[in-house]
Amino acid sequence: MDTKLLLDKAKKVAVSAGRYLNNFKDKSKDIYKVSDRDIKLELDRSTEALIRQQLDETEIPVYGEELGGSKNSDFFWVVDPLDGTSNYFRGLDQCCISIALMQDKESIIGVIYNFNNDELYYASKNNGAYCNGSKIKTSLIKNKEKATLTTGFPSSETINSSLNFLEGLHKWNKVRMFGSAALSCAYVAAGKCDVYLEKGVYLWDIAAGICLVKEAEGKVNFDILDENRYTVKFSNKFL
Repeated sequence: MDTKLLLDKAKKVAVSAGRYLNNFKDKSKDIYKVSDRDIKLELDRSTEALIRQQLDETEIPVYGEELGGSKNSDFFWVVDPLDGTSNYFRGLDQCCISIALMQDKESIIGVIYNFNNDELYYASKNNGAYCNGSKIKTSLIKNKEKATLTTGFPSSETINSSLNFLEGLHKWNKVRMFGSAALSCAYVAAGKCDVYLEKGVYLWDIAAGICLVKEAEGKVNFDILDENRYTVKFSNKFL
């Protein structure tokens, strides 16, 4: 398996999907599903279909947020066609395309593309992490009092656990909630934030970020919360 060729393919596919989504930014968008605090657009599904079509030539199965798939192969792509759908729907720029290649339980390729500002983050195992061709690394900040945390509010939690979550936020210098798990991972990898913590994220939210943060010399920890969701902590090597 040629990792370099597969990385190049994933980058091209992400950029192509980004162009597709940019074409619809200023147009009306059809909603196909609303649940709790989440929203799904027809564009989520059509973008994933486009990505799958372009990845077909790799002959590697795809596991995606919108159209499903299997994780039972030695190698499989993990696709989130639009991470931050609500932001996209409201005209906010914190949204992206995320594509990862998994080898069993290990992320060996990660691509995250913010098509709003043309920032393409990418990494492959043992080859470093990059943004638009420039190498990136996690930050060197060593204590919470100077660090920026990015997170998401656990909407499905109990009142007590939510209060405990809020209580823990005051220890950090700054707290940011971008509404995109994948971009939060990319920002940690690039040293724009120092730690990403969240409970209840899915594999497609974080798969590309795992490779990015590791290759940017950061630390990745995630525990299975239930059948499909994870509790995660991505950070620089000090926090």
